[in-house]
Amino acid sequence: MTDPEKVPLQERGAEAILEDLTASLKKFLVQPHAQNPTSFPDSSTTQIAIKLVGNNYGLWSQVVEMYISGKDKLGYINGDLPLPSPTDPGFRKWKTEYSTVRGWLMNSLDPSLISNFIRFPTAKAIWDSIATIFFDGKDTSQVYDLKWRVTRMKQDGGPIEKYYNGLQGIWREIDFRHPNPMVCAADIEKYNLTIQED
Repeated sequence: MTDPEKVPLQERGAEAILEDLTASLKKFLVQPHAQNPTSFPDSSTTQIAIKLVGNNYGLWSQVVEMYISGKDKLGYINGDLPLPSPTDPGFRKWKTEYSTVRGWLMNSLDPSLISNFIRFPTAKAIWDSIATIFFDGKDTSQVYDLKWRVTRMKQDGGPIEKYYNGLQGIWREIDFRHPNPMVCAADIEKYNLTIQED
């Protein structure tokens, strides 16, 4: 009897091909990474789509936090997963995952910024230092910059959709950094009308 995998595809019946595909799919589905998508072998090499260049900290921090949280590694930047003792059985795994998170952070920085943060001892220290440098706590300078960008924005002959989308993005960023402090629905409406008049 010959091995079915060595028989040319043209000579095998559709039923045999379907059985082979089903068997391959079953094999794939019982592998550990199929049950835990955060453990795909190449997940550590996936790049974060945005680089911190200095003036985009708000957007960058949200994207990076979402990415790291999606990989179930947020504890490395918020301090929930502190360094275990070297004798702890989980030390080696912690060290590997910690290095992966540090790599994600470094890869999400503009090359000109990497040398400022590469020597920090933990991913949390890197995260906190970046926040200290690029976030003033109130975002007043960023809100000023965003409002300045709105006043300077031009359509320049491009599609109105692109222009409007750009304005919407800046307005959303301003709203995020300078949220509406009102509680009552009527006050919120009045406040929003006042803001729109500006």
